[in-house]
Amino acid sequence: MNFAFKKLILTLTLACTSLAALPALAGDDDSFAPGGTAIDRHTEQFSNLKIVMDLKAESAASAGFGATVASRIMEHPGAQLVVIIEGPGIAIFAKKNYLDHQGIVDNWADLAQKGVRVEYCGNSVRGAGLKPSDMTGLSEKNPAVVNAGAYPTLAHYESLGFNPVVTTLLEK
Repeated sequence: MNFAFKKLILTLTLACTSLAALPALAGDDDSFAPGGTAIDRHTEQFSNLKIVMDLKAESAASAGFGATVASRIMEHPGAQLVVIIEGPGIAIFAKKNYLDHQGIVDNWADLAQKGVRVEYCGNSVRGAGLKPSDMTGLSEKNPAVVNAGAYPTLAHYESLGFNPVVTTLLEK
């Protein structure tokens, strides 16, 4: 090899070596992040939350996701939660479908035992070809209710001071 070619290889090697260190430096340097670094408050607890959740259940996965969200809300002290389940996934809660979706329905039953009020959208129940008597009650002490419709029911709970949250699973 000639001297010029060796010098070129050495220069490229040194350049690549210095560039390889840049991502590590960028991760430690707040100038690469507008506003600096996020503050870690993921374990913060909020007291006395009053939430009405509009769960748009498209599938078993979205109903399961809603149970996870509800469970996390109930971890906060004094939380009050009403969940209005609407959409085609309402059929998951039909008695005839219990064995197919037992895990999800049992999760919701556990939440009802812990004080979560569950209401099924009456329009979605009828739209699925079901009647109120076809639906699982979830709990003897806190039974699920088939309401007159999701939107009037959401407005009712908002008038009682509950804050609305819409929960939708973002599926691919």
